[in-house]
Amino acid sequence: MVKSIASGDFLSENEISNHIKIYAGPGAGKTHFLVENVKNIVSTNKLITNGARRKVLCITYTNKAVDEIVNRLQEFNDYVESYTIHGFIIEHIIKPFQSDLIRLMEEDFSITVSKGKPITSQVEGLGLLHGFDRELIYNYINLEKDSNDTYSYSKKNMSDVQVDIDKFINSLRNEETLEFCLNKPKSINFDDLLPLKKYIWSEARKLTHDEILYFGYRIVQTNPLALYVLRVKFPFIFVDEFQDTNPLQTQLIKLIGEKSTKIIVVGDIAQSIYSFQGAKISDFIDFNIDGEIQEYAINGNRRSTVNIVNFCNFIRQSDRNIWQVSQREYEDKDKDKIEAYSIKFLLGNTNVVNEVIATALNEEGVVLTRGWADAFYFIRNIKDEQSKLLKNIYNSYYYSPIQIRDEIREHNNVSWVKAFKFIFKLWESYNKKSFADIVLAFNMFSPLKISKIEPHHIFLIGNLSQELFTGICPDTLTTEIINKYNNLVIEEKYIGLRDLFDKDSLKIIIFSEYDRDDLVKNIELLEWETSYRLFHEVFSENSRYMTVHQAKGLEWEKVIVSVSPNSFDKKDGANLGEMFVSPKIIDENASDEFTRLFYVACSRAMDELFIHLDDHSLCTIIKDSLDKFQMEKGAKINYEFIL
Repeated sequence: MVKSIASGDFLSENEISNHIKIYAGPGAGKTHFLVENVKNIVSTNKLITNGARRKVLCITYTNKAVDEIVNRLQEFNDYVESYTIHGFIIEHIIKPFQSDLIRLMEEDFSITVSKGKPITSQVEGLGLLHGFDRELIYNYINLEKDSNDTYSYSKKNMSDVQVDIDKFINSLRNEETLEFCLNKPKSINFDDLLPLKKYIWSEARKLTHDEILYFGYRIVQTNPLALYVLRVKFPFIFVDEFQDTNPLQTQLIKLIGEKSTKIIVVGDIAQSIYSFQGAKISDFIDFNIDGEIQEYAINGNRRSTVNIVNFCNFIRQSDRNIWQVSQREYEDKDKDKIEAYSIKFLLGNTNVVNEVIATALNEEGVVLTRGWADAFYFIRNIKDEQSKLLKNIYNSYYYSPIQIRDEIREHNNVSWVKAFKFIFKLWESYNKKSFADIVLAFNMFSPLKISKIEPHHIFLIGNLSQELFTGICPDTLTTEIINKYNNLVIEEKYIGLRDLFDKDSLKIIIFSEYDRDDLVKNIELLEWETSYRLFHEVFSENSRYMTVHQAKGLEWEKVIVSVSPNSFDKKDGANLGEMFVSPKIIDENASDEFTRLFYVACSRAMDELFIHLDDHSLCTIIKDSLDKFQMEKGAKINYEFIL
């Protein structure tokens, strides 16, 4: 039986003597609940107060979520450790048990790895073999094989050789003989798999994200001491966003919780939208440890209006564990106005519809779409062919560990991203006539020796910028400008600029050998205005255009949802009409996951929700379905259609 609780409730000492599963919908205050209960345990529970080295462990899905928990815990952080699952495994399993890691590489894959510097995770945004020479890798493979073969493997294809955790998980789930194998990219010969992987583990000494999960589990599974150490150090483990966990993470958490340590998982099956990363909704629904688990539900919603909450309840009506109730607090002067907002279904692309969307965006609203490139259909004056290029670029990273939005916003590891950032920064500095910003731009590639700057250097940089950017127009290709810069800095008249840097060449590399030919071609065709807006409007800190996956965990007063099934969804039966007739979210199929995706998008709205649809025929279906739901549930939903 699922017991209802509030986000402000504390779990009693008796309750946390059991494993706990908590269902909590959007806006329920999950982070507040987790943080306050962690503080309560740290303050009152003898296992922590009397244990000098014992701590509470918090695991959540993203680094941003980790930072949020750390910021809220404040002085309690001395008694708590917060990580993503990969961060936890690296810090507490991979690093301290390197000998077990090397042992398992031998036992499971017949790969002998020598002891040396620590084997750790790949750097976010960098390829697994970044900085390693391909010819040296080819020579290593031949030495291992005692051959003189010729190779043309790219670093990317070689990096794709990794532990096949899907096969391992399936054998684990089905209680069959455990299957240990490497996956085989099409371009890599079978005989080269083991020598290549041996190079990556022995020389590069890096693990992929999947391999971190695999070896983390295998070390704990095969070494009782590792398991004992974790149980002693962490008598309580909180796992947030549990619906997004990989099955191997679930198995690891269950293994730790089989003795002494108590596991508290918090999540929402209606927000499970990461099946492409291995997350399975059944892992949350069926989560249990030796039959010892108590189930709770937080039904409050502190984010959205009654109207939006009731509409979201309509979408998730197949879930029997959650029925949300709005607990939204308002300023008295705004309550009547905000509560009067109807849900607006925007049909087609008429002038009226476009005006409504433009107004909402001008008032700090956001557009949520299925994929990044779809957002550009809502930005005026972007050419159709440029939008298609952006979609192709987005798709190039679909199966990559690189999160291209985060890379553009926060990192400088991808070559073309770094080059684009540099040229945009230089252009902005030129327009503002800000030498300080010019210094920041050059520092992206090599620290500029500020103490050596003389008046003639400033004169040279000014001339270079003027010559570079004179005549630039919106349809100029961005890579043309970068190449123009590269040609200018090698001219004799600018040779004096080299005195300010430690490196001999000021040329900017746009692409690396990791970049596929089709990606390079698409990026080379990006026009200046398109790419600048990509970096500064779509992938910016305060972007008004986001995918549903990136919007998860965020909220805005006004949200425009433009989410339709893509070709893969349709192939597997996802259909907007069927979704409105009979919305289902609790099964592991494409149709239900699409409904969950739509639900997550709608649940980001605090005050006003706009739903953009291309198909006018959905009007009748939506009206009939919503009216039926209101009559059966007694839950009022104000809505209107705008054509």
